[in-house]
Amino acid sequence: MTSPANLLNLKTTALRNAFRKAPKWGFMLVAGLALLLGWAEVYGTWKALNFLGQFGDIGTNVFARVLEIGLITLSSGVTFSATTTAIQTLYLSDDLNFLLTQPLATRRVFGLKVFETFLNTALVPTFLMIPLLFTVGVFFHAPLWAYAAMLLAALLTFAAPVGLGALLAVGLMRVAPVGRVREVSTALGVLFSAGLVYAIRALRPEVIVQKMQDPSRFEELLRNFASPSSPLLPPSWASQGIWQAAHGQLSGSLLPLTALTGALLVAATLLATRAYQEGWARALDSSQPKLDPSPRRASRLENTFARLGAGGSLAFKDLRVTLRDPTQWSQLLVVVALAGVYLVSVKAVPIPMAQFRGILGYVQLAFQGFIIAGVAVRLAFPAVSTEARAYWLLRTAPISPRQIVTSKFWGVLPTTALLGLVMGIASAHAMNLGATLMLLSVLVSLSNALVITALGVGLGAAAPKFDADNPAEIGVSPGGLAFMGLSLAYSVLCLLLLAKPAAASVLRPNLYPAYSALATPEGLAGLVGLLVATVLGTWLSLKTGWERLDRLE
Repeated sequence: MTSPANLLNLKTTALRNAFRKAPKWGFMLVAGLALLLGWAEVYGTWKALNFLGQFGDIGTNVFARVLEIGLITLSSGVTFSATTTAIQTLYLSDDLNFLLTQPLATRRVFGLKVFETFLNTALVPTFLMIPLLFTVGVFFHAPLWAYAAMLLAALLTFAAPVGLGALLAVGLMRVAPVGRVREVSTALGVLFSAGLVYAIRALRPEVIVQKMQDPSRFEELLRNFASPSSPLLPPSWASQGIWQAAHGQLSGSLLPLTALTGALLVAATLLATRAYQEGWARALDSSQPKLDPSPRRASRLENTFARLGAGGSLAFKDLRVTLRDPTQWSQLLVVVALAGVYLVSVKAVPIPMAQFRGILGYVQLAFQGFIIAGVAVRLAFPAVSTEARAYWLLRTAPISPRQIVTSKFWGVLPTTALLGLVMGIASAHAMNLGATLMLLSVLVSLSNALVITALGVGLGAAAPKFDADNPAEIGVSPGGLAFMGLSLAYSVLCLLLLAKPAAASVLRPNLYPAYSALATPEGLAGLVGLLVATVLGTWLSLKTGWERLDRLE
């Protein structure tokens, strides 16, 4: 019987080969973005600790509370993501049949699949925690062993929800109606997203801002916020372990956290093994499904797309596949929920001065670009890769790579453009921005939608992953991370191009009423620059994609 070490070596070799074939520019860009993000996290954490340290133990306890809330939020997101991802890795991975035909114990195979679920869902949050833990340890002069304890606490924090999500996935596969597992998991995602929105709004962050504006109530706010909140939740145990380790003390809360995490992971592995074997046996004994051989006419919408040529028919096919597969659009519910929380919070936070409100209303467009990128990384970037082996069927048809790439672009653009326009207009109305900023919000939102969508489709076509074991792997590839970084960079570029006319309309409204700030030389130059950046960014991204796709053999 093959040992677990050999099984991990097999997957490690496959991963190494995939990295070797991947574009090197993607790794360089991801490494640069990771270093920049790590530096920003260390700098921000150090500044926050120095500021809160001025208030003594109350201030540092506030940071501990923020750490606890952050761990609870991240672990909740990992739980939801792990549930949908585990369905793919535990039951729908392309390499599962190959692994089960090898001289391997079935439990080892599913143990590896649970580990893959952790990598796909919790690897990024774990890496985000490392700079913060290092900064906290250095600030409190923690001993060397404390860093290992803090890292262990972070790993256990995200491994526990992975085990819980895998258990939920196994339960859904067992009790959900046949063929409706993804729909049920999507329904759970809707409920979770709604609960997340309600929980965040229940905190009423605008009340905290109001108290911070009153110096006499600021210390009271710190004292109340520093009190413990959820001592029975596993992320709270991890927060206690991290905080006490940073102060040179080994916390006993790590013991129940380790036991709980181990029990969840082992239970998920054993139940997945048993459920898969029983399901396989029942599938062999089950009767053949009844198929409806009667032909169906094309719908009016399909005929409308067909008038656009082969590219239109391909775009309609992608739309139909996306709507049929909840795993492709269920993740968008979380993004929509976060966008809803953001818009409601922006409207609720009191900003007394019109100048501050205008500046904040303009800067927040960069965050909206990041949300659009979050949608595009799930729809635009994997658009070509999700064709999988059927891509070669497209190449044998009279369809050029240019038609394939452009059809993918036009298929995703309505979603990203609608999201961008709704967020841009709604946030501008909520913050009562002026006419100039309202127009700039619309223009920047459209530019972000066009370029980010083209960038996602182009980069996805330039480095496709037709052999991905499940669609969840495509977005977290080096190309996907590079796409997110470039998308955020483009959102910032749009703000810089129009920064001067926006600042003029906000800081000197009497001198530049209505749209007069855009008629200045700086305003005209900014508009022309935005138009050039939009056209070139969209065209070059798509052109690079279909040229690289045409050279693919």
